[in-house]
Amino acid sequence: MDDGRGAATLRYERALALHRGGRLDEAAALYREVLACEPSHFGSLHLLGVIEGQCSRYSAAVALIEQAIRVDPDVAAAHANIGNAQLALGFFDKAVASYQRALALQPAHRPALMGQGKALWSLGQLTDALASYDAALAVEPDCGESLMNRGDILLVMGRRAEGVASLRRAMACGADAERIQFVLASIGTETVPAKAPAGYLKDLFDNYANRFEAELVETLRYRTPELLEQLVRRDSSPARLDILDLGCGTGLCGQLMRPIARRLAGVDLSANMLGQARERGVYSDLECVELTDFLARCDAAFDLVIAADVFTYLGDLAPVFAGVRRGLRAGGRFAFSVEAGDPQEWELAATRRYRHSRHYLERLAAEHGFDVAAMEKGVLRREAGNPVDGHLALLRVAMGR
Repeated sequence: MDDGRGAATLRYERALALHRGGRLDEAAALYREVLACEPSHFGSLHLLGVIEGQCSRYSAAVALIEQAIRVDPDVAAAHANIGNAQLALGFFDKAVASYQRALALQPAHRPALMGQGKALWSLGQLTDALASYDAALAVEPDCGESLMNRGDILLVMGRRAEGVASLRRAMACGADAERIQFVLASIGTETVPAKAPAGYLKDLFDNYANRFEAELVETLRYRTPELLEQLVRRDSSPARLDILDLGCGTGLCGQLMRPIARRLAGVDLSANMLGQARERGVYSDLECVELTDFLARCDAAFDLVIAADVFTYLGDLAPVFAGVRRGLRAGGRFAFSVEAGDPQEWELAATRRYRHSRHYLERLAAEHGFDVAAMEKGVLRREAGNPVDGHLALLRVAMGR
């Protein structure tokens, strides 16, 4: 072996150690150094693509792993990893094809079986998705993630008792207990928590970010940002405002608020959603943080706080109302939406989204120093072809409060 090739081998081995230790930037730099010497080095192409996927740069991941597969098409892990990136991009049919190529090479490749299950589930092919998870469990019977996803699919299929049993077994095998209890609460078999688990929301929206707007706007006919903008504009003064967008997501609401904003800040739990929002270029500040934690440190900093389709993941809104009141200046306004619930104060629906009653919102407003400027009923979006009704509220800091 010549000195150049030997040095490349040492760099690659060091990169593997850094990668295993989670030092992704350093590992990526070394993989690139190897490729500078050996452009067709399979391991560096493949694992650099894996790092791109770990950093949510899924298109780059696909491109690199495709190059690796052209070098060596017979490595099951490479096909499974390109499937993971395609799945994250919403290319479900392509992901299934990649997982199937992995499984043709290695039929008991558990990550490929699990990825195939997710892709088939996203395509609505529930029976085949369930079969994939059953096959993954045949390889590793105590895999908490497989048991959890299998239970979720069984619930969707209406096989409630089997689904609950699979979820409880997943919990016993070390899967995320808080998340499973939340799912079980949504079907009435556990106590309803005051809010959805932060980890559940982060994973949900990190995985959804790349296809969020297309599905929400085009498929579900999502209208909440426009409805809230209309509510705000009807009550707007000519002055430019310091605005906080709670749970800003990809920035659908922010782009509508920008024309009336002096400063526009956004907060969200999902780093991937914030990445999409950043690309819009409409926000002055973006921060990845839980919204009540953010509100706890911004006393009287804003003229308007807006929350579009955020409180569907919170049951008890009292801490949020208190935080928003703290964050608003005198005369400030608070605009938000909720899904409309029964006369009780709030409830967790089987959709795993919270609903709130008008009476509850009016009571919280009074308790936290707000006057109700407007509260309207509206269709927020459609789900399974049916309208989802909500309340759209505009509150104003009460005089002398």
